[in-house]
Amino acid sequence: MNKGTAIHYDPRLVEEAVFHAPCDSYVRQELEERRKRIYEVPDPDERESQFLVLYHTWFHRLGLGNGVEAALREQRLIPAQVGKCFIACAIAAKEESAELFIAQNTRMENPPERTLRILLRPESLLNTVALTALLRHELFHIADMLDPAFAYEPTLPKAEGGPTYDTLITSRYRALWDTTINGRMLRRGWCDASVRDLQFADFVHAFPMLQNRIGEVFSRFFECEQPRHSDLARFAFDPRQATGSVQRHDAPGTHCPLCNFPTHVFEAEPNGLGADVLAAIKEDFPIWSASLGLCAQCADLYRARQMSMAAAKLLPGWTPSSKTP
Repeated sequence: MNKGTAIHYDPRLVEEAVFHAPCDSYVRQELEERRKRIYEVPDPDERESQFLVLYHTWFHRLGLGNGVEAALREQRLIPAQVGKCFIACAIAAKEESAELFIAQNTRMENPPERTLRILLRPESLLNTVALTALLRHELFHIADMLDPAFAYEPTLPKAEGGPTYDTLITSRYRALWDTTINGRMLRRGWCDASVRDLQFADFVHAFPMLQNRIGEVFSRFFECEQPRHSDLARFAFDPRQATGSVQRHDAPGTHCPLCNFPTHVFEAEPNGLGADVLAAIKEDFPIWSASLGLCAQCADLYRARQMSMAAAKLLPGWTPSSKTP
């Protein structure tokens, strides 16, 4: 790390890692003897202070931070731009991640203060191979965020479809970004070749609407050496327009023009819904046409509405003013 970067380890993480670290019986015996001597210290504050020093010393003696520091050095933008790095304790594997915090300096002429937080489980520090794979992927995200060429923005624009569609866009963006990262990692020899197939499966799930072009589009992102946030965001919002060739409005994974929810099941034959159903849809959505399609749920709702109307007409005393909603 550069001279201005300080790495701070969570004392709980340090203690747990040291306690579970594999070492020979002589080393373990030496550690236990020192622990016993500290337990004899009468003052609790002094005892706690000595334990902190003991675990910190043995943490570095056993090289338990080497994997973290090596991964940080691989991404030159991080040690060059990040002032502090905190390695905190994660409870579960799904919590393990890296996050960048940026605080504007009170004096505007000074650069913003950047702090990196990495969440790890103690046992992850003991598995060098898995730890390196995890950190390389997570820190590639951080390096992109620091790269002026990537031009990262912390939030995506809000989608017209509301929160549900916002979630869909975020998932697509994440799949795109991960695709570019895993491609760059593979070309650097930082991961196994099987990562391409795994990432492709994730890409297919995120972009089913690409259909027969999905392999070509995936390769374009996977082989991209200098991705840009704006390109990823634009593609996530409208993959069909971004590719310039996918014209179908009812492709799986796109959103229904009526309810605006993403769906994988569109009505197979909108023109076959019948004149009454089509007229009811046009009454609610004047600019809609059958060529735009609609999801199966909306089609079923309009069918059911017309069936209710037909049944209501058979009731005694029915008049046009007593229409069902």
